[in-house]
Amino acid sequence: MTRSLGKMSAHPLMDWRDQAKESVDQDVQAFLQLGEAIATRWIQTQKGVMLLQMVPGDITSGAIYVLDRIRQVWYMLSFEACECEFTKEKFDRAYCEYKLFHYVDQPGLLLNPALVGQA
Repeated sequence: MTRSLGKMSAHPLMDWRDQAKESVDQDVQAFLQLGEAIATRWIQTQKGVMLLQMVPGDITSGAIYVLDRIRQVWYMLSFEACECEFTKEKFDRAYCEYKLFHYVDQPGLLLNPALVGQA
């Protein structure tokens, strides 16, 4: 099946264990401060958090990040046809089309490159 944004891949960004805070809200705020960004979408489960992070005032600056809360690792999701140019609308479309909730609910799927994009 061909998807509108091409192949999706996940890239581990950083091990968060040494920076983990007391709450997921604090973890997300600390992560956002690294990029001086805001979260315009925030989906959270017991195992993961997904953010659409954007530069304030730039509606096409979005990038998608996932925190694996069990392993304390942040990932960036990328798509062949969309290089860090996510709008809220593009995120909403990708969220449905690529079934991104699976990666928030089961972030361990991101560990196996063969399974990324198959959910």
